[in-house]
Amino acid sequence: MQSVIVEFGTIVELKGRQIASVLCQKQSACKHCPSSGACQVGDDGKAMLVEAYNQIGAEVGDTVRVETSTKHFLQSSFVLYILPVIGLLIGAVAGELIAEHTQVGVDPKLLSALIGVAFLVGTFLCIRVGTRALKREVFMPRITGLQAEPDTQAKELLKNGY
Repeated sequence: MQSVIVEFGTIVELKGRQIASVLCQKQSACKHCPSSGACQVGDDGKAMLVEAYNQIGAEVGDTVRVETSTKHFLQSSFVLYILPVIGLLIGAVAGELIAEHTQVGVDPKLLSALIGVAFLVGTFLCIRVGTRALKREVFMPRITGLQAEPDTQAKELLKNGY
């Protein structure tokens, strides 16, 4: 069985028919998350803005339940964080090997760094092109229901012009 990450928040913006920006309160688990710095955190450091697939047609101001599977979360994290590092390392090793086995007249460390950075950039470009072929909503968090009781903290942030 697949685990699910659940958050509650208030919709602050609709982007088209099926994408919504949801203002959620950061949980204690966020402190240990490797991508916590990538979240769009509010000025108070306690709120985060999440784009979610709005499969239920919720409106701005609605308090909603947002879910994502841990499988999709981990896959996305791997692609965004680990693959570029692997590309960098492969490029650095390739640069070192090229410098050792050929007479290019360039410092092996410099060539290693240059080819490593080129592979890093190439990996990001491949990820960018490759993810365009995927349906965006497959990996996005999903709005799965309305929350019965309003989230007063999120409503207050919305009123104050977050």
